[in-house]
Amino acid sequence: MKKLRRKFIIMLTIFIVIIGFGSWLILIHFFPSLAFYDYPIIPIFFFTVGIVSIYILTGLKIDKPNKLLNTFMLIRGIKMLLAIIMATIYWILDRTEIRSFAIMLVAFYLCYLFLETYIYIKIETWHRTNSFSLKLKKENYDEKV
Repeated sequence: MKKLRRKFIIMLTIFIVIIGFGSWLILIHFFPSLAFYDYPIIPIFFFTVGIVSIYILTGLKIDKPNKLLNTFMLIRGIKMLLAIIMATIYWILDRTEIRSFAIMLVAFYLCYLFLETYIYIKIETWHRTNSFSLKLKKENYDEKV
């Protein structure tokens, strides 16, 4: 699982760098009226949330069939709530740039959903294959005894 966790962290880092810099370049070159100074807050937020999500999902002991799915949906709900809270705080602090901030937050959020779903599918697949192989090993051990 540590190898899988490391792979996900590397994927998340590459995703944040590519989408973060790519969307910033698109923003300043094609939509300069929407560019704002506090843009780095958005990629940092999603990187932090992504790291926490990866550690929670890869450290989870699956003893019930729906535990991974329930945890994943809970993390998504919390992430959405945190994004709304962050947008509200930004709105209170800087009302002039809230439109640009909200547009970029939603765009980044939608892109991040694809990565997050991919990570969930890979973790689910890993748990299925490993639980199946553990059951086979246990059955083989029981037959020998």
